[in-house]
Amino acid sequence: MMAGSVFGWLFILWGIFFPIEGGVIKALWLFVLFGWSILHPLELAVSLPLGKEKGLTPEYVFFKTMLFGFTWWLPLKLGVFDE
Repeated sequence: MMAGSVFGWLFILWGIFFPIEGGVIKALWLFVLFGWSILHPLELAVSLPLGKEKGLTPEYVFFKTMLFGFTWWLPLKLGVFDE
């Protein structure tokens, strides 16, 4: 799932550098752009305290959350992996 998050960022960048002209792809691009730009920052409310609890720096938690979102911090919370 983390690869899917990276793909979302690549899709956003693609739409910025090569503007999409109308249609379903443009609507999908806008949806992903909205989700990534609004939801990922909101996830910091969960990931920053979790990162502090796990002994991670705020900068590291910020980077991972903005890049991967819940696909990073949720497995960390559940103990699937340690950082």
